[in-house]
Formats: sequence, structure tokens, C-alpha cells
Amino acid sequence: MSIFVLLPAYNEQQSIRPLFKKFQTLQQISNLDIRLILVDDGSRDATAQTAIDESELQGISLKLVQHPKNAGLGQAIKTGFMTFLEISKEGDFLAAMDCDNTQPPELLIKMYETMIAGSYDIAIASRYRKGSKVIGLSTFREIMSYGASWLFRIAARVPGVRDYTCGYRLYNRTFVSKLDMYYGESLFTESGFACMIDLLLKAKPLKPKIVEIPMVLRYDEKPSASKMKILKTITRTLKLLFKNLTSPAPTAANLGQTFNQQETLRIPLKITNRK
Repeated sequence: MSIFVLLPAYNEQQSIRPLFKKFQTLQQISNLDIRLILVDDGSRDATAQTAIDESELQGISLKLVQHPKNAGLGQAIKTGFMTFLEISKEGDFLAAMDCDNTQPPELLIKMYETMIAGSYDIAIASRYRKGSKVIGLSTFREIMSYGASWLFRIAARVPGVRDYTCGYRLYNRTFVSKLDMYYGESLFTESGFACMIDLLLKAKPLKPKIVEIPMVLRYDEKPSASKMKILKTITRTLKLLFKNLTSPAPTAANLGQTFNQQETLRIPLKITNRK
């Protein structure tokens, strides 16, 4: 069993060295087989080369995938998910997290142990559970995130979820395969930060068993400015909510037909624009 860690990266050269050091420490203190998938989304700095150098220095397994130009977080996440399905095997897990050194890799131990113990499909590193804490984030960003949490809990509730916007999640491979089978190319349609909310809303009809693990978010350790376009993210988030409220949900019959016609371990179509 391996845990593949998807790191979407855009101009994250400064973050990679301290982040990869944390992954080295994680491997030393746990029995987890950690394998990184870094998707370099058209970076203009030395993100890719720094990742290669640090993975060799720290003894960390690395699969590097490069986009020829910046395509947005949604496309980077899509590339990472499809790469995972191609190179992993049944029983593996996929963790997705930011590449800016703000989220603790060591939390993967708790997330994995909880998923195994409770047979969960998804574990979310949450800012809204007892024991969680956010350090260094602007008040406006905290209010925006907290507001989105309550908005979706009220209007588009996904059972077990309070933190809809955090991208730090752990998925079991079987559930990732189900998402890929049911949605195909339409699984990832959001190019920006709203893609993480969209993914949860698309997972909801498949009735995933979800658990949240409290996280200490260290935004004070982020070496560069945020790349989030706040007004665009708010607009896309509200559009997703409206779409979720007005679109008919998939029926049980449709879901059953999909999974009866396809094998759970289907390998996705080859991704283009790789190096």
C-alpha cells in the first residue's frame, strides 16, 4: 500500500525545500510509503528542477508532470488524479494538498489511520473541528472561508463535511475510480480554486463516507503571496452553489447502470501535454 501525494505547483520554488524536508521526516517517523506526484503548472521559476534536486537529496519518490503553460488549479488537480490512476494500484491512497508549505504532511498519519479504522472514502483536513487552528491568515480570508462553510452546510450539505474549501484531503483509490467512471472528462470543469468545492459536490451523489481531521494551518510559513483571485473565486463559488441547487441529482438507477457497465479499475485515457 502506498500513499501518493498530489502537489499542484505554480512558482513554488521557495516552498519545495522546507516542504520536502517535512516529507522526509514523515517517512522517518511512520511506516507509510509516501510517493509524491508534483504537477508543475507552467511555472516560470525553478519549481521543477528544485523538486527533482530535493527529492534526490531527501530520498523521496517523485513523479513529475509538467504543463507547458499555466492552466489553473483545476487542470493541475485533474492531471494529478489521472496520473494517480495510471501509476497506482488497488488499495493505494491519494492525498491532495497545497505545495506552499502551509499544511502539515505529518497529519497524513492521523488521516490514514482514521480512514482505515472507519472504512472511510475521504478524509478532510479541517479548519472547523475541535483542535483545529489557523495561523497567519488574513481576517478577510478567514471570514470568506467560514462564510463558505456555513453557506454550503445550509444550502448544499455534504454529510460529514464542514470544510468545503480546503484542498488537503485523502481519498481511497476505489472511490477515485468511481468518480472517474461516473463523470469522465466532466469530473474537473473548474479551472480555479473553486474546483475543490466542485469535486465534493460531484462526490455527493455517490454517497461517500467522509471524516474530518482537525488541522493546524500555518499560513505564516508560506514564503510567497497567495495566488488566489478572491473576487473570481467568490463568483465561481456562488455559481457552483446555484448550479447545485437547480440541477437534478443523479438517480440511483443511473448510478447503478454506470457501475454495472464499467470495471472499477478502469484506466483513464492518456493525458496529453506531458513531459
